[in-house]
Amino acid sequence: MPPTENGRRSLPSDTPGWAAGDGDHGRRGQGKSRPHRPRPARARRGCRTAAREREPRGGPSFQAPGSPRAPQGLNELASSIRLGRIFGIEIGINWSLVFVFALISWTVAAEVLPIDVPGQPALAYWAAGVAGSIAFYACLLAHELAHALVARRFGVKVGGITLWLFGGVSRLDGEPPSARAEGLIAGVGPLTSLAVALLALVLSLLPLPALVADLFAWLAFVNVALAVFNLVPAFPLDGGRLLSSFFWRRSGSRQRGVHSAVQIGRVFAYLMIAFGVFELFTGAVLNGIWIAFVGWFLLSAGSSEEAGTAVRGILRSVPVSAAMSSPVVTVPDWLTVDQFLESIAPLHAFTTYPIHDPSGKLTGIVRLGDLMRMPAAARAQERLKDRARPIAEVPVSRPDEDLAVLIQRVGAALDLRVLVFDKGELVGIVSPVDIARLLAVRQALAGRAPRAGAAGTTPGAA
Repeated sequence: MPPTENGRRSLPSDTPGWAAGDGDHGRRGQGKSRPHRPRPARARRGCRTAAREREPRGGPSFQAPGSPRAPQGLNELASSIRLGRIFGIEIGINWSLVFVFALISWTVAAEVLPIDVPGQPALAYWAAGVAGSIAFYACLLAHELAHALVARRFGVKVGGITLWLFGGVSRLDGEPPSARAEGLIAGVGPLTSLAVALLALVLSLLPLPALVADLFAWLAFVNVALAVFNLVPAFPLDGGRLLSSFFWRRSGSRQRGVHSAVQIGRVFAYLMIAFGVFELFTGAVLNGIWIAFVGWFLLSAGSSEEAGTAVRGILRSVPVSAAMSSPVVTVPDWLTVDQFLESIAPLHAFTTYPIHDPSGKLTGIVRLGDLMRMPAAARAQERLKDRARPIAEVPVSRPDEDLAVLIQRVGAALDLRVLVFDKGELVGIVSPVDIARLLAVRQALAGRAPRAGAAGTTPGAA
């Protein structure tokens, strides 16, 4: 396409009127404004070129590592239920919690209380079982709140806490500023669990109904077990982070500290896997499978933590503007999928497009792959807005945000792309390919062999 007299590219003369726009040449925004959803770039005559994402075939790929305590799996919180806020920290539960909640309720009602306190009505056992399960997750919440509050005291932003299958995770948008801070953030969790265990033990000794007293005794036991398990020196457990802080303090490098801690954690993970296999062959099938699975989980989490730390180290202090593609094509949301595929998609080498309503307000994003997988008959009927991801689900950033912080903050949501706003205007878009390209260049400049991608971290236990 030849440039027009003002230096912008023009669309072909046979482009339909609703597909014409301002052109697609632009600069990368360098503003310092905060991300702003309302009133992003407005389209003048349909398809407006405000910013764009280029995603070449065969390029490097990137899977975003999660935050230090909120790995990738739990950065996908669309399936979680928000319960509210405590001390300004958002609390949520993931759907996977249901299975463990039911298992704990059954264990307490059918295996613990009938043995310790026989002769009670079945309804009483089950009511106590449900109450015990709720109390257990309240203890987990106290454990995670302790992590979050100490992290906030050291200046680390807390994105929230989620209770899920393996316990709970605190989503921290940043890394501890020092080895001491990491040690205190990690250590306060097990200390809180021990304090809760002591409180439960004291309550169990009071003159209470036998069923209630035994329930408190059980809570004391599980909180001690929770503290001990979390002190296992393997990521993402608190023991692994305590070990990392120790090596960080000795070496002066967080990356070397994580590497040393991961090596030790792998030994414990392999031992757990071996013990799980042993249990499996001795007849304890479910117990063996569970222990081996936890060992595999710790092994995977350690590798992911090490990879994530390396990536964050390379991208620390790099602004989002260095990676974002600018400009991005925005498309009217009232077009049918066929209209888009026939008249707009062939003009650009992009895979993701923000869409806007007649007023110019962004309403979502569409993925080319999603549209191409639609049945041919549906493409002529459905409009882009019918197939779009809502704009509320799309992460946003600003040009001067630290790229490492962005990756930690959005985690797996990076696959949806990140829209970059400057003073309310859409100025760029960030994709995994954009970050992989920048990461490969910086690895090469640092003398490292470029990697095709960085493994995402796996969810952590309480």
